[in-house]
Amino acid sequence: MDAPKHRRKAGPSALNSADPRRNFSLSVDERIRALTIGAPAWATRKRKIEDEVERIVSELVELHDALLADERTSAEIDAHLETAANAFDLPKLNGMVATHNRYYPIEANLPMNQHGYTAYGRPWRPEASFTPERLVTLARAFIAERSEESD
Repeated sequence: MDAPKHRRKAGPSALNSADPRRNFSLSVDERIRALTIGAPAWATRKRKIEDEVERIVSELVELHDALLADERTSAEIDAHLETAANAFDLPKLNGMVATHNRYYPIEANLPMNQHGYTAYGRPWRPEASFTPERLVTLARAFIAERSEESD
């Protein structure tokens, strides 16, 4: 007797196939081109910005930890963090952000509607410039997240 239809072994699907269905496909020429030219310029530029911000935030977190270990007051720690954040090369970082904001919509081929560019179904907004206050806020957010994880 044959097994009922609902119990028959299903054919290949996206879940059990080595070549799942996609909503796009790349020709062999397109795949070779992608391998030879590397990551898109906008992606490498964004990565450089993220790496620089991560480096700065890490330094601010290390400074915070060192000052906390020296039993400094909150006010002293705040003052040192603000001073340190002001010492970073923010014009260089913000120059990278400005370049990214200028070219990203075109390089990433973002669609447009009557309100401007859209990314992932939402209006695209340029990356905000980095200020010492923003960097200190990012460092504090990391510190708070770290302390929540340790609890």
